Amino acid sequence: MKKILSFILAAVLVLALAACGTATTPSSDGSGTSDANASQTELAPHTIGVLVYNFGDDEVVAFRKYLMEYIGPAFNVTFLYSGNITSQEEEMEYIQQAIDNGAEGIMSFISQDLEAEVELCAQNEVYYLLASGTVSDEEFAKVEKNEYFLGAFGPGTFIEYKAGADMANHFASRKGSNEYFILSGGASLGNAMHQQRTQGMLDTLQTAYGVSFEQSSEEMALTDVPLELEAGELKICICPGYISRDEMFETIKAEYIKHQYENVLSSLAISRMAEIVKGAKIGVVDCYSETNLQLFNNGTLDYISGKYSSIIGPSFAAMYNAITGYEQELRTSGNAFHIAQGFWSSENAEDYEEKYVLASSMEMNAYNYEDLQQVINVFNPDATLDDLKELAGAYTFKDAVERRAK
Repeated sequence: MKKILSFILAAVLVLALAACGTATTPSSDGSGTSDANASQTELAPHTIGVLVYNFGDDEVVAFRKYLMEYIGPAFNVTFLYSGNITSQEEEMEYIQQAIDNGAEGIMSFISQDLEAEVELCAQNEVYYLLASGTVSDEEFAKVEKNEYFLGAFGPGTFIEYKAGADMANHFASRKGSNEYFILSGGASLGNAMHQQRTQGMLDTLQTAYGVSFEQSSEEMALTDVPLELEAGELKICICPGYISRDEMFETIKAEYIKHQYENVLSSLAISRMAEIVKGAKIGVVDCYSETNLQLFNNGTLDYISGKYSSIIGPSFAAMYNAITGYEQELRTSGNAFHIAQGFWSSENAEDYEEKYVLASSMEMNAYNYEDLQQVINVFNPDATLDDLKELAGAYTFKDAVERRAK
């Protein structure tokens, strides 16, 4: 693996230098590459709306760079991004605006009311896809038979839970401080991802310390006010809220000042809190970003479980198939799909740096356009939903290294 990785890192550098002089994109027949301008002429133009929760979030920025700078030019697609969406009303307004401006599909990274969002798209004969995230089984079941709901890519409840559990186990196994400040993010606001991550942390810590709190992990994860608990040697403070929202951030900041615990476990990005929790050991479920690279290198970040920019490549492939007339190829017995994709994780700066190179490269993506062409029917008429599932399921770092080594 190390030898393969070294080869890839060298290749990334060579390709980066070459990219300064020339740009290549897929040809319309899928045979290889062609001049960028020629490719744009050959491929029919399409427009896709992208619904996001925070335009400045590192994960959103990474996804946007991949879609706008790599996927867009390669497949002649225009992406219409939303601003910061914080309510259902804003979601619905954006979806309609995107449709009015020519969007043929919506790739969503946030959902306030999935049923209402899908229905609005269906009324306008526009496709809706949860591009990377987790919703409850109940919410998914409400829309899975709607022909304009394609499905969902993302970890799902088990992988989200395991991400929180693995992170908590990393800290508990070191036998360091027994005090934990837990950031539950939007768990109390209906964010299923944050809820499952927080429950995983709470269950694992209780098991590791051989204790049990009176409340269930679900009840604790859903708290909408700061919650301080103690059992045996274990002390925790659960603090809800989105760090990106100023009013919530002030509450979180004040709570940490009162509980300056050595271990900080977060279900969401924590870069805005970095100076406030300076000196603590931090674990986070976030993404492979430059910000987190800096936090690892300066000793602030101790553990991360996260996504990377091109993990959404298969999501784009699914949407592209739908808007180019192959939507029926994406359904099983008339139902929408759910395709699981998990996280990469790192416990030290060296491992993070190795993965960050492949996560951030625009010249040698973990999922490049040739990977995606294999599951896009315009390029490969024989491509099936099973092929898409297989490609999306090969999301691990090892999988990505092997693809790029071929």
